[in-house]
Amino acid sequence: MIKGLIFDFDGTLANTLPIIFACYDYSTEKILGKKADRAPFIETFGQPLYICLTSIFGEEKGSKICDEYRAYQEIHHDELIRPFPKVKETLEQLQRMHIPMAVVTSKTTATCLRGARCLGIDTYFEAIIGADVVKHPKPDAEPTRMALKKLGTLPEETLCIGDAPFDIMSGKAAGCVTAAVEYTQVAVEQFKSMATPDYWLTDLEDLIPLVDGKR
Repeated sequence: MIKGLIFDFDGTLANTLPIIFACYDYSTEKILGKKADRAPFIETFGQPLYICLTSIFGEEKGSKICDEYRAYQEIHHDELIRPFPKVKETLEQLQRMHIPMAVVTSKTTATCLRGARCLGIDTYFEAIIGADVVKHPKPDAEPTRMALKKLGTLPEETLCIGDAPFDIMSGKAAGCVTAAVEYTQVAVEQFKSMATPDYWLTDLEDLIPLVDGKR
């Protein structure tokens, strides 16, 4: 029986692709003189931004791109973030069912909270665990274990939901049940080669029968 939920944020609760790609295009063009291919960047989704960019472009250029990315994001974040369908309605129903919920994200805690407030969903969560408050971010189990402590639920009765293999890997490493959203940007075959979620969700509303024990 599922008694607690741990969500990823970007690509799961919030459609941040307009922000992500705008920041990526702007910052890579400014540092490299041209917009970089998005494909390698998409493959890193689910990890902290600095790790993503330095793994693609190297320490020096990646660090500069990261600085430009964050500066652009600071200005344009609120105007570009979008909700996914049925997210707020589903979170509201889950709250009425007295299911405690948390967010584990590779963003900073403050940036994630800012996004949640923009979408009007910040009050649904017991905790938001960002990459800045752990030593070992996703795919390590540490942030998920921290969320479990906040929720007060056991791993085997807690479902971790994400759009990237790293979300699933972190959840499984902590002993949780896992689910991936089908609207992920990661190619399905690549996703499955890296991680195997226990469930696939067409949209977030699919959580209701899972929590009800009807699926």
